[in-house]
Amino acid sequence: MEQNKRLMPEEWARITEIQDLLLDRYLEQKEALDEGNRCRAIKLEFEIKELLHEKKRIKQWVAV
Repeated sequence: MEQNKRLMPEEWARITEIQDLLLDRYLEQKEALDEGNRCRAIKLEFEIKELLHEKKRIKQWVAV
């Protein structure tokens, strides 16, 4: 039963990958805003939200 509450190595790897992608997207978004490229910043915000949602789903699935 305790095993169900722990992330599998593949899940940890994906969460780590998501966190790396999030960092990249946040930096890209800041650069886009600094350059006045609002359209690009909005697209990046959408990608950020998708990544955060995926990370949340992984963690929720483990909590079941």
